[in-house]
Amino acid sequence: MRYKVHPIHIGNFTVAYNGDDIKFPKVENIPSFIFLLFDENGEALLVDTGFDISHIPAPDSFGERIFGQEIPDLIKKFGVDPLKLKKIIQTHLHWDHTAGLKYFPNAEIYIQLDEIKGLLNLKEFEEISFNTNNWLNRMDSFILIHGNCEIIPGIEVIRTGIHTFGHQAVKIQGEDKSIMLLGDSPFTYDWLWSMIPHKYWLAYKNGKGKNFFWPEDDLHIIEEWYNKNKKESQKPLRDYPTNELQKIADISIFSHDPGLINKEII
Repeated sequence: MRYKVHPIHIGNFTVAYNGDDIKFPKVENIPSFIFLLFDENGEALLVDTGFDISHIPAPDSFGERIFGQEIPDLIKKFGVDPLKLKKIIQTHLHWDHTAGLKYFPNAEIYIQLDEIKGLLNLKEFEEISFNTNNWLNRMDSFILIHGNCEIIPGIEVIRTGIHTFGHQAVKIQGEDKSIMLLGDSPFTYDWLWSMIPHKYWLAYKNGKGKNFFWPEDDLHIIEEWYNKNKKESQKPLRDYPTNELQKIADISIFSHDPGLINKEII
């Protein structure tokens, strides 16, 4: 099976903290893309679901939609009814990749088992990167994957183990060339967490940022769901750095690549 891949630019966001007493790098005007795939029969599949401008962590962050259009409107332009979409692949569960799940209530969601496992052992304050409001009530729609596999003809997922514990890239057989959707695998934020002192995180949690942290019961719900659904035998998995992933396909695409702006098809 071969696929047409349409990158959809849903908006830009800036992650910023404007305090004078610490140096925080401004992640500015980052474009965000989701990817709509069509197979030879016209069946649609979506990779990632975008961000919500009301949930961008860090005190001075903000976002904007392209021409003010929301995700369902952008999808409908391709003749796809969000209520009839059947399959979504989530590269990972970060806030800027999962906010649109609410628009596709009837889709099954392909996610690595390790992405759920990783949520049980996050670094301190790292939970603000995962907005549980986007996906906690959709966990029963998750199709769990352990490692690399072809989920449907022409589409393979590859657990990268980079960026998040269960992050996965998506290899697609395009019409002429193979395409690797790298997700956010080129990016790691360990350096960012380490440069912000504990007292600032604590002040943020108790003040302006309190709504970005999980409700008290969420971790228990995730852990209970994981223990119920995890597979009994799990083989150790290797990580795939970006330079290896880029060798597997003819074309490699990042989720936040400015070069995709105004590009109608890959």
